[in-house]
Amino acid sequence: MKEFKGKNFSFSLSQKTLIMGILNVTEDSFSDGGKYLDSEKAVAHALAMQNDGADIIDIGAQSTAPDSKTITAQEEIERLEKVLPSVVKKLSVPVSVDTYNTETARYAIENGASVINDVSGVFNPDMARLVSESGCGWIITHGVSSRVESPLTDMELINSIASFFVSTSALCQSFSIDKSQICFDVGIGFGKSRDGDFTVLRELKRLVSPEYAMLVGTSRKRFIAHASGEASPEKRVYGTVAANTAAIAAGADILRVHDVAEAVQGARVADAIYRTDNNVFEGIIRIRDLKIFAYHGVNPEEKQFGQNFIIDIDVYADFRKASDSDSIDSTISYAKVAKTIRSVMTERSYDLIETAASVVTDAVFMQYPAANRIRLTLKKPDAPIKADFSYVAVEIDKCR
Repeated sequence: MKEFKGKNFSFSLSQKTLIMGILNVTEDSFSDGGKYLDSEKAVAHALAMQNDGADIIDIGAQSTAPDSKTITAQEEIERLEKVLPSVVKKLSVPVSVDTYNTETARYAIENGASVINDVSGVFNPDMARLVSESGCGWIITHGVSSRVESPLTDMELINSIASFFVSTSALCQSFSIDKSQICFDVGIGFGKSRDGDFTVLRELKRLVSPEYAMLVGTSRKRFIAHASGEASPEKRVYGTVAANTAAIAAGADILRVHDVAEAVQGARVADAIYRTDNNVFEGIIRIRDLKIFAYHGVNPEEKQFGQNFIIDIDVYADFRKASDSDSIDSTISYAKVAKTIRSVMTERSYDLIETAASVVTDAVFMQYPAANRIRLTLKKPDAPIKADFSYVAVEIDKCR
């Protein structure tokens, strides 16, 4: 079962959508800058959010709002020193600190924080070592800066986010960071246009993973103003709830919000509609290095002489019925999946392995209605390229 856990906390992500309450101790945050700078006000607000149902409190001492002032790690720590120890002492829920500075993150972990919310948009080896050493949770955001507007097309944007998550997960594993310590954030408003923000929410299901927690932060952001016409961030709560509902429907695990009570109520209703047993991934059928000789390729000689292809496939499905019945009819047969793949790959030829991979994926979905998701990699080790390489490949990742 998918989890998010770290220093002194562990969340199962199958039961409900978690709510992360925002506590900004900054002067220039776009929505609530200057409100909670002293310890007394910060603690009172953190306790109020906890009482309203927040599962995590996220403290930010460096604003990432457009045109905000960049401060040093020491200045960030000085702001945190005024509030973090008091907040940690009073709360019963875990505390996260929103920072991309490793020095700040180390201070935060040593003073009671359980999660580092890193919005840098890049993989930081120093931060990875800190996460590995401390066992804290690590939220990793896609997007280099809220000051950058992305020129990417819809498909390029989604592929960029997916590629970032895949490469980052591999790097995390190289630092011996457990998958349950990692939470990915699609980075609404970070390095994306307003249309790009809507694209990410619209296509979020393609980015949600059965192995890693997914956080979505839409609260009061500019794309809500873009759609609703509401200029005041504090009055964008209804638009935020609507965006959060879309995120929950697509499989988001954690929502980062300013208005906790409203977000909790919205999430409870959305969970009742969308978070059902059918949405829970219970297991994976894996086939690796399935070798097939076929006739796919753009070049005439590939169609004429054929070549070897190698396929890896993961089929995600609910295995509870199979565990109860111990019957092959209640699960997904490796042999039948392999037979289907071989049949599709050899019954006709395609110019593009992208097309072949997509057709194979659709065929396995048709064969097994119980499959929730399929991730397939089609490798071409003998591609006619003048280079020294092991293989070229395409990866298809589809949810039903």
